[in-house]
Amino acid sequence: MKQKLIQTALATTLGLASFATLAATPAQWQTITSGLSVSLENAIQSALKAAPGAILDIEVDDGDGQGVRYEAEVLTAAGDTVEIWVDGASGQARVHEHNSKAKRKDKERVQNAKVDIQEAIRSALTHTPGKAVKAELDNHWGTTTYKIDVLQADFSVMELKIDAANGKVLRAKKD
Repeated sequence: MKQKLIQTALATTLGLASFATLAATPAQWQTITSGLSVSLENAIQSALKAAPGAILDIEVDDGDGQGVRYEAEVLTAAGDTVEIWVDGASGQARVHEHNSKAKRKDKERVQNAKVDIQEAIRSALTHTPGKAVKAELDNHWGTTTYKIDVLQADFSVMELKIDAANGKVLRAKKD
């Protein structure tokens, strides 16, 4: 009996953890985003107030049952990475975790990016109307890019690659 309870608890925990980052269906996206009052753009501003620097990635998370939040990874001027949690309802930001020194590739991407993450999100939303739910500084075939996920009205997700040098859309596809 005890083993069965442990297995059920583990399965439930794993299910909720995967739900946060892998919303696979429109219904899951609808559930996650129904608690959002703060846009991704405003969450970025809050995160940068809590830890000035450059956003490496930020995404909506279900908050492990504690309320919807954004989780952001910030590269600080000191060369460290810091994880910031931004409450999806209030916009309150707090440092969740001080990580280690940033990876060389992350520092290089920040240096190569001529367009900031906010501009990349605006470019993505101009191309594909909806709600930005994830933004990540990335590399696409040797080009520094932003990967922006846009949740559309039908709760499907479009993944856009934005050139970090000029803000132009390189690719858009259903995720």
